[in-house]
Amino acid sequence: MKTERKRILIVQYAGDYREAYHRLQATGTETYYGHRYVLEQLEALQREHGDVAMVCCLSPEAYNEVLPNGLTVIGAKAHPKKQAGRIRQIMADWNPTHLVVLGPLTALIRWGVATDRKVLCQFADSFDIHPLVRLLKYGRLASVLNGSGVDWISNHGVNACRSLARIGVKPEKLLAWDWPYVRRPEETPPRSLASGPHSLLYVGTIQPKKGVGDAIGAIAELKRRGMDVTLRIAGGGQVSQFEAMAAQLGVADRVDFLGLIPNTAVFDAMQAATAVVVPSRHDYPEGLPLTIYESLCARTPIVASDHPMFAGHLVDRRSAMVFPAGRADALADSVEALLSDPDLYAAISEATLAAWGRMQNPVKWGDVLRHWVEDAPEDRQWFAANRVRL
Repeated sequence: MKTERKRILIVQYAGDYREAYHRLQATGTETYYGHRYVLEQLEALQREHGDVAMVCCLSPEAYNEVLPNGLTVIGAKAHPKKQAGRIRQIMADWNPTHLVVLGPLTALIRWGVATDRKVLCQFADSFDIHPLVRLLKYGRLASVLNGSGVDWISNHGVNACRSLARIGVKPEKLLAWDWPYVRRPEETPPRSLASGPHSLLYVGTIQPKKGVGDAIGAIAELKRRGMDVTLRIAGGGQVSQFEAMAAQLGVADRVDFLGLIPNTAVFDAMQAATAVVVPSRHDYPEGLPLTIYESLCARTPIVASDHPMFAGHLVDRRSAMVFPAGRADALADSVEALLSDPDLYAAISEATLAAWGRMQNPVKWGDVLRHWVEDAPEDRQWFAANRVRL
């Protein structure tokens, strides 16, 4: 009996998979971890089930092309809230049987439900923000997700799933997913505190809510205290704004902006750094940053904020140094304590192995997608067995 071919459309806020594909073909490297894996998963879906397309809403230019591997990549060059109509037209033109929405893009999820597509949501977001801000940003997201038109909602990690439940999403519809990891912390020996000079590393989007300004402010505070600590910042975003801040605070010579660098180079930079800083503020919708996983594998101590999504994973003075988010002085206190205590530094580096192990989740991003598309009785049983128990 011939299986009916499916048309699977994946829509995401940002992230250019056309560029990612060509970069991998040309250099074998990926700027963001997971690009190679996602492309492999989508290629497998296409071989087994039908046509697959990926829409990037905030693409640098508009395009619609078929890659050499057969995947369709579409750049909408449109904001999914301000220009939702343009994106909905792209979706309608492609006419999917299955719609996967990668993020809380409420208007696009609602379109899938209203036009009777099968809908799966896969997020990497948290939602513990002021209710009015959440309403303005996402609309009545929980109501849309709870409707019968959305099959499942998966989010990156159990804490991120809990944040969905706290805004009213039915827990029985939630799964926690993770990436597969090629590195493991046991492949790298734990570290001891070397003599200076000391350097911190930040990896991620360069913007205020990620705490970049707090990290620069901490460098200025450490300089005031007579400590020679530098900060390297890898990523793209509001670079000129924070270059100006570093100059204003008198630490331009201690803050180095690296730009976007390949994921393999990120790991090397983590091993070269004295500590990795993850200073996200509470109003940044973190899921579970890959920076944390990679730092644990590098055995480099982490100095992180007390963001709710890190709770239970990073414990102050045991598996990391944890400070109150948004406070540059407290970040500086944590760095100073770490760099002044070789025993504490060594203990945290040693603890990275156990911390990494506690964070592991057998349900991977591609597993959720594959079982949902296949939708046999055993696939439905898989979902029932793996939904989160909060």
